[in-house]
Amino acid sequence: MIGHELRNPNFYRKTGRIMVLVVLQQLITIGINFLDNVMVGSFGEDAISAVAFGNQFYSFFQFVLMGLGSGAIVMSSQYWGRREHGAMREIAAIALRLTFVLCALFTVVTALWPWAVMRFFTNDWDIIRAGSPYMRLVAFTFLPSGLVSTATYLLRSAGEVRMPLIGSTIAFFLNFFFNWVFIFGKLGAPRLELVGAAVGTVIARGFEFCFVFGYFILRDRTFSFRLRHVLLPGKRLYRQYMRYSIPVLVSDTLLGLSLMLTTVILGHLSSEISAANAMVTSVVQVLTVLTMGMAGASSVVVGNTIGEGDLPRAQREGNAYVVLSLVIGLIAIPVLLLLEQPYLALYNINDTTRQIAHGMVLCTCFMLPMQAVAYITSKGILRGGGDTRFLLVADSILVWLVSLPLGALAGFVWHLPPVWIYFFLRVEHPLKGLVCLIRFCTGKWIKVIGPAEEDRQDRG
Repeated sequence: MIGHELRNPNFYRKTGRIMVLVVLQQLITIGINFLDNVMVGSFGEDAISAVAFGNQFYSFFQFVLMGLGSGAIVMSSQYWGRREHGAMREIAAIALRLTFVLCALFTVVTALWPWAVMRFFTNDWDIIRAGSPYMRLVAFTFLPSGLVSTATYLLRSAGEVRMPLIGSTIAFFLNFFFNWVFIFGKLGAPRLELVGAAVGTVIARGFEFCFVFGYFILRDRTFSFRLRHVLLPGKRLYRQYMRYSIPVLVSDTLLGLSLMLTTVILGHLSSEISAANAMVTSVVQVLTVLTMGMAGASSVVVGNTIGEGDLPRAQREGNAYVVLSLVIGLIAIPVLLLLEQPYLALYNINDTTRQIAHGMVLCTCFMLPMQAVAYITSKGILRGGGDTRFLLVADSILVWLVSLPLGALAGFVWHLPPVWIYFFLRVEHPLKGLVCLIRFCTGKWIKVIGPAEEDRQDRG
């Protein structure tokens, strides 16, 4: 069963068409935050930590967006498999309205109380003072980024990723250029340092909104969604959306919150530990984009196949994705080890920070294979199959009852070395890979979403 899909050229065409573009777009999205980290690296540990904490909060926001977008994909990909365009527009209307409300909330809180956001991560007032102006400006990227993200996920559910990729590519280079101008005071601009990184990000995200969201509501013919469709009531699909998409939103929000709390725990230990974590997290995010791309592709491909009604093929495709996830995870280990030294050399850090970062890299290498399995099964196969409530329970238990408590105990009670604190805070990844793999093997993850399902439940 596994070999059949692994030898199927059509399987690779469908996967590759989505995966390659998703990987490139994810690289660019991560790269915008990565640029901020690297370009302020010459200002020392406090500057690195301040931007890292700001980016960590933004990463939490992106997890919320991922939950919104992935929740829409769970339904939209299956409806696309049946070519039910009206239902897809209703799903888009529900998702965009929810996106607007949540993004507005993030914007208000961060713009009015940036110091409180920074204070959540660290009690070092030098870092808080450095990071607060950065956060106040970044707050104005939440709403445009949120609408772009949801539109991108909706387009992805129907296999359209080209235009979001173009928009993100241009935004990346705009971010790099304006970072260089405003961080270092080039071309007659003032030298703003950390604030300059925020200015570059605001300009880049603003352009991306105009390009990608403008395309979605003005030119796209896959959904043919126009601004007036935002007012579609969506009553017919509201209950389905709550059943399948809200668990994804809650799960990803809790996961993003857990990652933010991981940074909080490390940030309250020492500036060296938090800086090391920021550097390692950035490079691991870049290195695992293949995993993210595979997860994005598998969610859409499997969802479309289930929507077409070919459930045995969906299981075979899942089998192939599990094998490929292990291969990707194993390949990532030597790549990370080769990149470690030249990457750390980009930063102006002391020997203690460098040693801590080295330990975190070795720990990450140990976890990479099962981390890839965890991501592709949970964010891809099982999610595309509609098994969202199981994933919510698994994420909640592994993160909130295992990983975070052990990490907090390791840091504040047992006073273990940094590498062990980092290990316990990341132990959810291999555990989740095992749990999701077992769930996948049962075959209970396939849930057919559609009007027929609603009718059966109404009669029941």
